Amino acid sequence: MDSGKNQDGSNVHYLKRTKRILSRTRLVMGLLLIVAIPIFIGLANKAVRENAESIRQGFGR
Repeated sequence: MDSGKNQDGSNVHYLKRTKRILSRTRLVMGLLLIVAIPIFIGLANKAVRENAESIRQGFGR
């Protein structure tokens, strides 16, 4: 065997894939949250306004 040649294994080159900071799944979920949160806030405000109006009508104002 060639034990004297390239003992550090430098003749074998492994391609290391660069690890992404943000995976595709997390990126998609983050974008969905950015879009969904204002929609939910708008729907909640609408529901609060409608309930407040019905309560006012219930008190006869």
